[in-house]
Amino acid sequence: MLNRALPQHTIRYLNQVLGGELLHVGPSEKTVQLPYFLQDAYEVWSGELLGQPVVLACAKGWQSIGPKQLAQHAKRLRELLYAPVIIALPEIAPGERKRLIANGVAFVVPDRQLFAPQMGMILSERFGTEPRREQVLVSPATQALLVWFLNHHPVTQTWHPFEEASALGYTAMTATRAVRELVQFNLFELDVRGRSKYLKLVGTPRQLWEKAKPHLRSPVMRTLWTYDIRILDVMGVRWSGESALARMTMVNEPQQQVIAMTTDAAQRAKEAGVCFEPLKLADGIAIQVWRYEPGMQAQGINVDPLSLWLSMRDSRDDRIQIALDEIEEKFPW
Repeated sequence: MLNRALPQHTIRYLNQVLGGELLHVGPSEKTVQLPYFLQDAYEVWSGELLGQPVVLACAKGWQSIGPKQLAQHAKRLRELLYAPVIIALPEIAPGERKRLIANGVAFVVPDRQLFAPQMGMILSERFGTEPRREQVLVSPATQALLVWFLNHHPVTQTWHPFEEASALGYTAMTATRAVRELVQFNLFELDVRGRSKYLKLVGTPRQLWEKAKPHLRSPVMRTLWTYDIRILDVMGVRWSGESALARMTMVNEPQQQVIAMTTDAAQRAKEAGVCFEPLKLADGIAIQVWRYEPGMQAQGINVDPLSLWLSMRDSRDDRIQIALDEIEEKFPW
């Protein structure tokens, strides 16, 4: 049975706990392109959350879908719609909740619980009290603005991030949230001038970078593969991964080329006839779909060095780690 109020209840709840009108979604036109079993199971809404593309899949009949199926459905929706997926459920039993968390499925139960670690959000269920947000990571939009600042701003300049936000495709509301997050994590001091809010750097850019690291995530949302070399001609593509590392350091060029692009660019490539595969292809091109614009340096052919560092810092390859240290040392702090 379709719970017609579930999308509206979910939107209200997420905006309430996030502290503003930060979720902007509506019924997705791409629903008709989904397999029938997904159309029957979910009302799919798409848009942006915290300045990042998101799909809200509202269950039509939760009792008939088990945690294992939900995990499979979330994975399939993510692959088809090229965006993170949050499953909205009208209710959930404790055992089912544990199994969804164990499988890494992002889900929300309005007024009860939110689990979306990929977006840096976990709300624990608390009975008799208001839920409290436990945020350990800045939002992708905030991270993008911070990386932009480190790449472009002189040390002495007080920062008004709204122009940069517009250039990166973010709204004034998203910029306002970024200001709040950067102050919340003690990365900047707030400087209010009339009705305008500025950010004042405390310390040096290198100190800011070190302080921010624990709150930053890999910009890579997912990786796709293709044999179609036309992907290299898509507007906004940048060399990434080991391909970019080889152009910045002494690391050898990898056997498999690695590029980065936004979700929108990947969608444009798909509409132009480029076929993507979700699994690694031998000798194929690896396409990293990023959470934010990879072209922070307009004149370059690579992703910016700081985002590259974030995308590769978990590598266990010693030669990669040595190269990443070199990137930090060479960066013009």
